Amino acid sequence: MFRKILVPLDGSKQAGIVVPYLRDLAPRFGSQVDILGVGMGSKRRRVNQLLWEYADNIVTGLRTDGIQAKAVILYGSPADKILDHADKNGIDLMIMATHGRSGLTRWWVGSVAEKVISESSTPVLLIRSKRIKETESARKLTFEKILAPLDGSDIGESALPIVETLALKTGASVSLLRVMPPLGTVEAGILGSDLRRFVGAMRDACEKYLREVAQRLDEKGVQTTYEVIAGDPADGIIEYARDKKISLIAMSTHGRSGIARWVLGSVADKVLHESRVPMWLVRSPKMFRPRPRK
Repeated sequence: MFRKILVPLDGSKQAGIVVPYLRDLAPRFGSQVDILGVGMGSKRRRVNQLLWEYADNIVTGLRTDGIQAKAVILYGSPADKILDHADKNGIDLMIMATHGRSGLTRWWVGSVAEKVISESSTPVLLIRSKRIKETESARKLTFEKILAPLDGSDIGESALPIVETLALKTGASVSLLRVMPPLGTVEAGILGSDLRRFVGAMRDACEKYLREVAQRLDEKGVQTTYEVIAGDPADGIIEYARDKKISLIAMSTHGRSGIARWVLGSVADKVLHESRVPMWLVRSPKMFRPRPRK
């Protein structure tokens, strides 16, 4: 499923936090890995040389583990070069750090990642960056508990095939979550005495939906649980992930409609910025517009 993985790195130790996850995922899928750095052009030759050395060092370590990897250095706008490389080389997955200031090339992975997410049809695994020791990059990190928030729409289920595959490959358990946002004062006023019955019916519908999705995953050998909670969707996801010690949140970047009427695009954005849990973001083909050709 992930024959080719692209890992853009800016030369910083913070961005290197993605490597332990890569060491675990690439062998499971037999992936070929491109370690991509984006340089500054001929005027910064010393910086570019350091970037090559940085990328080659990571590639050498990956090859020691039997992972097929190569270093690629391009020059220009980081986000554009990442997107172009993914398009031209049939990349199946990108793994990026969400923040990585003061790298060799001095580009901020946070803003670069946001542009990549907004314009790419390729799934993106985002890891909250932190400074790590060189010895830590040599270890493996595995996802053990996956959270899949759903809104009831087909588009919102775009991440489920990846969740299923990842769970089967790693043995991870899956938690399905539906967050029911509170009704506004206008809606509550209109419903009046029927409010409690309406909310109950809404919760029943949400539970029925999650139960059916969980059953499909269970039948394929994925250990699955589900839960319906009330509150702000993004806050509910963040708190649930923290309380349940979730190791990965996998969700669609857009998912309009559905019973709960919450937009997974804006929810995913808030979760990405406020949660410290790695996120696997998938763009539904129905919501993707091809990048304009330059």
